Amino acid sequence: MRRAELRSVSWRDIAGVRTKPEAFIKGHSWRVGDVMTQPVVTVDEDMPVGRVAEPMAAKGIKHIPVMRAEEMVGIISRSDILCAIAASVPDIVAKGDEALRRAILARLCSDLGLEKGGIEVTIENGTVSLSGQVESEALREAARVAAETISGAAGVRNRLRVVAN
Repeated sequence: MRRAELRSVSWRDIAGVRTKPEAFIKGHSWRVGDVMTQPVVTVDEDMPVGRVAEPMAAKGIKHIPVMRAEEMVGIISRSDILCAIAASVPDIVAKGDEALRRAILARLCSDLGLEKGGIEVTIENGTVSLSGQVESEALREAARVAAETISGAAGVRNRLRVVAN
């Protein structure tokens, strides 16, 4: 923290280097408009977690608002990214469309408990299409995530339908 009130001495103070007016304002003002990051940096909720770190590093910011269309739906922080990386399971590596299809089916069955016959997985040029029926929206989204995390999947079209029991 580099607030003037903390009276921390920097090499600039010792050397007598003057700060730019903008830096002075940012370091001394208590108005939000003076200290906020501009322009606003946002990310779309569908952006892969790994790509969110790029604008954070480039702009020197620790939190980014997450948007769905024109609505802010959350905030992602560096610690959120770190937790996602730490919790991730190493990818199953699949080569070719049929190997990719089998790897996704295995993940859907073993990790989510879905029946092989209940979900159809098709692959076209690396793009995965999921179709069939699941019991909840959460299971539908979990299936999408399971397919996206298999190496070799270029994208996922989630056509799963939610049906109540």
